[in-house]
Amino acid sequence: MSTPASKLDILQGFLDATSGHLDDRPLITQARAVAERAADRLRFPQHFTTIALAGTTGSGKSSMFNAFTTIDRSPAGILRPTTSEPYACVWGSLAQADELLDWLGVSPRRRFTRESPLDANDEATLRGMILLDLPDVDSVEPKHRVEVDRLLHLVDVVVWICDPQKYADQLVHEGYLRQLAGQRSGLIVALNQTDKLLPAHLPKVGADLRQLLDEGGLANVPLVATSATDRVPELPATKRGPIKPKPGPFSTEKAANGHPGVATLRALLEPIIASGTAGADTVDRDVSATLNELSVLIGPPGAQPASGPLVDRFLKNEIDLGVREYASAAAAELPEAWQEAVLRAADSRIGELPDVVNQAMEVVAANRPRRVWLPGGKRRYEARTDALLQQEIERVALRYVVEPVRRVLASYERARRSLA
Repeated sequence: MSTPASKLDILQGFLDATSGHLDDRPLITQARAVAERAADRLRFPQHFTTIALAGTTGSGKSSMFNAFTTIDRSPAGILRPTTSEPYACVWGSLAQADELLDWLGVSPRRRFTRESPLDANDEATLRGMILLDLPDVDSVEPKHRVEVDRLLHLVDVVVWICDPQKYADQLVHEGYLRQLAGQRSGLIVALNQTDKLLPAHLPKVGADLRQLLDEGGLANVPLVATSATDRVPELPATKRGPIKPKPGPFSTEKAANGHPGVATLRALLEPIIASGTAGADTVDRDVSATLNELSVLIGPPGAQPASGPLVDRFLKNEIDLGVREYASAAAAELPEAWQEAVLRAADSRIGELPDVVNQAMEVVAANRPRRVWLPGGKRRYEARTDALLQQEIERVALRYVVEPVRRVLASYERARRSLA
């Protein structure tokens, strides 16, 4: 079975093979970022699970963060974004988490530890969690949005906090949730501030949000009802009868310990944290998706064309045409990106070729064999001269066109084998 580390080795091998040939392709740039991010994440202790609370202005992220930690460290606001930098709370040793928090870019003055001797073992099921409160995704400050986007690519699990007023926001569903579902090893959606809803309204709002998630391809993403207060409305009892009632929109399992308003969310997070694999799972998903995307850059085996037609064109002083024909033959079966790489390699020294070909001819003229005045001597003289000229032009073609193309084709074969 392939491990995240072995998949990362495959990705790095592919990127090494393409280096210098496809560097300008956005797909390669993105793949290099994924490889660097994955290598960094695998360096850190895997018993830590990074979980981000993300959402829009006024959704109650900071209040939820404070309720989860039971420590008022992240300022909460209603009318404007109050979280300009991420806060981090660590369940476990802060010293052991420092290097990971440095990588995440959390300021030392905004990180703290949750557990204390007074907790006994109440928080043991969350030991290893690093909970982050992120700036708002719709902040009026562009730098806040940039910071959120950066961190969402780094954390292992995202808990998206929605509020009853803006849960259907198109920015949230199309700009974030649908992308995150395919990128992160864990995504949970929380309908927050449910204490502001009447019990009869909660299932209606929840069902509407559940439908939006399902229609967006997020049917497997859990939906929980949360509140930064102690109260989450009890769902009305379902009618019993011959018709089986529809399943409710929310996850209902509750954790034994912790704040009542986050008990269901905590119940979902505890097994993720206990597994200790969320970081590796995220790397595995990121790298696997990237390898799948890179497959469009690989096709059938390449073939090195014969250089004879190229040399013949050079002998006729049809240099540009010869280079184009040779490059087209070499690139014929390759994916578009590699075709362009072959054409660039073939053209890389085309500006030097007219002078170099003329110099080769001058060398042959200066070193032509002596003519012997015997029967058949003229024919042998011309044959030796032609052979010498052919040899010199072949050297030019090999050095200035064939070898650059050969290097690209060899790199293509290494890249192709790495993904085989």
